[in-house]
Amino acid sequence: MTLMEYRPEEGHKAAVCLECGDEIHYGRPDRKFCSKNCKNAYHNRKARNSRNTKLKVINALEKNHGILDRMLKLGIDSIDLVDMKHLGFNVDYSTSYRKIRRHDEYCCFDIRYILTPTRICSISRVQAMLDADISEKNSVHSHPGSK
Repeated sequence: MTLMEYRPEEGHKAAVCLECGDEIHYGRPDRKFCSKNCKNAYHNRKARNSRNTKLKVINALEKNHGILDRMLKLGIDSIDLVDMKHLGFNVDYSTSYRKIRRHDEYCCFDIRYILTPTRICSISRVQAMLDADISEKNSVHSHPGSK
């Protein structure tokens, strides 16, 4: 036996490549891939799946925001949940949630709404943070005693 040759022990089961499923008959006994190509393909596929999941969530949030924004522009602050679903709204995606007394309040970026089993109501733009930022900037620029 030469120095570079590897022979598995008697009764030792050969490893299987995580990408192609072929048995690995050479190298370290704990190898996971039969080649660099299989290793790269495996990790690229995993990264692609992660990116696709993130894109799916981002797209759903953007669609929900667009629908809510249209409701606000039309002056609608309450609508049946069935109608929202027909427009493509997906209640599974929101950017924040909090329980307020008996209501479930959700936000989709800068638009908040209350979700009941049958309706979406109290659709409004979150102004508190925007107003606080504006008043903070104004107070920084104004000096006491100056006109």
